[in-house]
Amino acid sequence: MEIVALVSGGIDSLTMCKLLENEGHALYPIFIDYGQRANKKEWDACQKIFEKLNFPKPEKIDLNGYGKTIRSGITDPSKDIYKEAFLPGRNLLFLLVAASYGFQRGTNTIAIGFLTEKNHLFQDQTSEFLVNANFALNAAMGTYFTIITPLIQFSKEEVVKLALHHKLPLNSTYSCHSGQDIYCQKCVSCKEIMQSVGMTTLPQFHAGGNK
Repeated sequence: MEIVALVSGGIDSLTMCKLLENEGHALYPIFIDYGQRANKKEWDACQKIFEKLNFPKPEKIDLNGYGKTIRSGITDPSKDIYKEAFLPGRNLLFLLVAASYGFQRGTNTIAIGFLTEKNHLFQDQTSEFLVNANFALNAAMGTYFTIITPLIQFSKEEVVKLALHHKLPLNSTYSCHSGQDIYCQKCVSCKEIMQSVGMTTLPQFHAGGNK
């Protein structure tokens, strides 16, 4: 099956792509620049990892103006990177772009790296959101799309274990919203990783080429 995979250069989307590849699916990975602070680090990591693993080359889609206008802590350094992390419409935007990309290629399956709802923070990370988004995409495109979430049963800790099991290069991933060289340890992503590995700090994680 051909699948449009939303990728970011982080642990979750990398693990998702590995699982899909192991199942024999053909991937069309897309990276969306939505104006995030970590855009450069994420894109660099994404390209390097996919080349290292001989995955299909990811395509970058430039929507940088979105984050400049619709601001949050992950797009605007003047806002709190944790308390103001919610970016309205982000996941719906991702799915719309993925569906549009797939529509032009005759591909109607989209993969997004959502984890278990038990720990979700935002309303656009739920099963209810996915069902409603799927209906909206079908209506907008005039055809039937399937949104798959291969990691939806897993916690961040379990995803990290999966990644290690498959010997994925976690040292090359980038999973911090700050865009800094060293993980900020304050953003949602950093806190998820700290909880998953049972640490209160991440001294060993150096973003975008970790030591």
